[in-house]
Amino acid sequence: VTIACDAVLNAPSAYKKQEPESWEEEIQVSRHARSLRQLDNGVRIPPSGWKCQKCEMRENLWLNLTDGSVLCGKWFFDGSGGNGHALEHYRETNYPLAVKLDTITPDGAGLSNTTHLSTGA
Repeated sequence: VTIACDAVLNAPSAYKKQEPESWEEEIQVSRHARSLRQLDNGVRIPPSGWKCQKCEMRENLWLNLTDGSVLCGKWFFDGSGGNGHALEHYRETNYPLAVKLDTITPDGAGLSNTTHLSTGA
């Protein structure tokens, strides 16, 4: 989890890499990222084969950067997306930062994909 957090905090935005001349402002880092507390709970995130810890979803998965929980994102109006377990986990724990798992690469992770879960984003 520590490696993933460092990659997210230090990497340029994936969107900014694609169209650097279209960005006029720097993306602001969440106030929660600056003081992120990580639990030393022995959780290890495998490089693949992820699924939601509360259901069997294997898509739209989010890694909570405080405790290493892997949970599905919120559902969409058409019934796709997930069961909202990542947002539910935030409401239960107040651990505010998560990153979408398929955005983490060996080169880093896009900050635009890090979300403050209390916004429901």
